[in-house]
Amino acid sequence: MAEGDGGGYGSPGRRFLSAQGTPTSARRPGVYVLSARTIERSDLPAMPELSRRLSRIALGGMIAWLALLFVRLGVAPGPAEEALHLVLLAPLVLVPMFLDASLGAAFGPAPRGLTAASWALIPGIAGAAASAVVPTGPLAGALAAAWLIPTTFIALWALGEAVRLGRSRSLGAAEVALAVGWGTLLGGAVWLVLARAGIDTGYGELVGVLTAAHFHYAGAFVAIWAGLWGRMVGPSRGFTALVSALVAGFWGVALGIAWGGGPVGGSAVETTGVILLALAAIALGVVGVVWAGRVEDRKTGLMLAV
Repeated sequence: MAEGDGGGYGSPGRRFLSAQGTPTSARRPGVYVLSARTIERSDLPAMPELSRRLSRIALGGMIAWLALLFVRLGVAPGPAEEALHLVLLAPLVLVPMFLDASLGAAFGPAPRGLTAASWALIPGIAGAAASAVVPTGPLAGALAAAWLIPTTFIALWALGEAVRLGRSRSLGAAEVALAVGWGTLLGGAVWLVLARAGIDTGYGELVGVLTAAHFHYAGAFVAIWAGLWGRMVGPSRGFTALVSALVAGFWGVALGIAWGGGPVGGSAVETTGVILLALAAIALGVVGVVWAGRVEDRKTGLMLAV
């Protein structure tokens, strides 16, 4: 298995699957050849099963999210309801999809914490979805708290990977972006709980839901997406600068809103954060579009560019 190791979060990617572990018609179904020896499917590590589980969770979550579009949510009609629909897309669909994309090589062992997180996603997603259809209050907050469980597992896994790579002096900007993104996801879960529980944060219901969306998307997914692209384009000073601006910009916005007492008329810190976040995200988007044409699978390249 040593041939597939390396890189961040387990390995350089699934592209080594066809080179190192391909089924052979000359043998029984389920028998693979790895490093010139045969092994039974039952001997394979858990990473392929983990990937399949995450894909199934994402598919089920997409069906549930589409159904929720026709359900009256437990917030005021209008912007707050639309924002909550956007927030729900994250746990139901995007988190399992991005987590699957962040996995390592095909036959690398699945970390225990990540395996636990994948199972915890199921009740976590169910709790987040259920919290949205009941009125804001203690019950909704208790249901949303289930989303804290998988996000905590994921954050600890990402932190552990970053520490491991740092000790081996192989922690690049791409892996830093992934670690920061998955860690920030926990902040999004906290804000979802606060918003659905109706806890007074001084911002009101709409801003509370929008803050949960901000942490999920501008904080977590943008950084994760940047990290995944960073693995493809390779290390460079330009990419490191963009990741630094992205992270600094997001937290600048968050701290500026906290210090300014609201999202309107913020401080210079918030304004600077908005500028950094916007410029870095646009630049990374341009990089993504350019590099999408170099992806061998055209469908994958198109999806990544979009």
